Amino acid sequence: MTSTEPPGRIETIGEAARKLLTPQLRGTVLAVVSHAAYLLGEQDELFWLAAENVPLHRRCIRVSGLFPRLTVDAPFNVNAHHLVIGSKTALDFNQASIWGTPRFSPDCALPVADLPERLRAVISILDELPTPAGFGSLIPDILLIAQDRSAPHPRQISASIPAHAWPAVREIARACLAHDFPKILEQASSLVGLGEGLTPSGDDFVGGLLFCKRILQNSYADVLNLEFPDLPDFIENITASTNIISYTFLKDHAEGCAIDTLHQFVNAILTGQLLDDLRQIASELLHIGHSTGWDLLTGVLTGMLLTCRIGKSVTIHHFAQDYTG
Repeated sequence: MTSTEPPGRIETIGEAARKLLTPQLRGTVLAVVSHAAYLLGEQDELFWLAAENVPLHRRCIRVSGLFPRLTVDAPFNVNAHHLVIGSKTALDFNQASIWGTPRFSPDCALPVADLPERLRAVISILDELPTPAGFGSLIPDILLIAQDRSAPHPRQISASIPAHAWPAVREIARACLAHDFPKILEQASSLVGLGEGLTPSGDDFVGGLLFCKRILQNSYADVLNLEFPDLPDFIENITASTNIISYTFLKDHAEGCAIDTLHQFVNAILTGQLLDDLRQIASELLHIGHSTGWDLLTGVLTGMLLTCRIGKSVTIHHFAQDYTG
C-alpha cells in the first residue's frame, strides 16, 4: 500500500456498498459536498462516504471521526480491508457493521381504509415544522385536490422551483386519486431534472412519490393494485434528464430503497405510531439538504393519495382543514 495518513475507520456500510468493496473495485471521486463524497466505479457503480450524522442508505459508507479531505477525480481502489482514496486516505472497513434496507412487514400495517385518516393526522403536524422549502410549498394545494377542490394556480410557490412545476404536480395528484398510472409517469417525466444541486427538487419529489407507491404496493398487495407497467421504461428514459447521482437515488426510491429517515417516516404512518414520533421523524427528514427533505415528504404525501379512494366509502373531505385554510 502506498504511503498514507493513519487509516480512518468505517463505522457502518450499507448492504449495496459492501457488495461493491472487492479487490476489483476501482474508480474516481465524482463529487464532494459538505459531509459527503460520492464515488463512481469504472462500471458506473455509485456509492458514497458520509459523516456520522448523515442518514444511512444501502449505498452509504459512514465514517467515524474526522471526515477525510477528498478531491474530485481522485482515484480509489480496494486494498485488503481498506478503501484507499488518492495517496493519503485509507479507510479501514474490516470491523464495520452492515446496514440493510428496512423491510416493512405487511402484518404490521394498519388497514388500508384507515390510511386517509392517518394522512390527515400527519398533515396536522406540519404547522409545527419549519417553513416549507422546495416542493413543500405546494402541499396545501395538493391537499385541496384531495378534497375535490382544485386551484388553477398555487397560493404560494417556493422561489427555488419554476412555476410550471405546479401543473405537473396538480395532474399527478389527480392521477393518484384516479389510479391513472400512465398519467402519473407522463407528468413525472416533466419534473425530472427540475431544480439545482446534486438531487434536483423535481427528482426528489418524484422519488418520494415512487418510494411511497412501492411501499404501499408491497404492504397492501391484496387490496391495492399499484403495478405501474411502464415504470421500467420510465426509469430507463430519464437517464438523460438528470445527473447520475440523482438518477441513482430516484431508481433506488422506485425499488423501495431510501435513506433510513424516509423509511422510518413512511413506516410510522403505516403502523399508526404516535404523532409525537411522527413529528420527531419528520423534523429530522426536513433538515436533510436545502429542500431535499421537504421535496421527499411532498412526494410521499402525494403518493398517499393512492389510498384515498379505495371504494367510495373512504372520505377525505376533511383533510387538513386548518392547514389548507
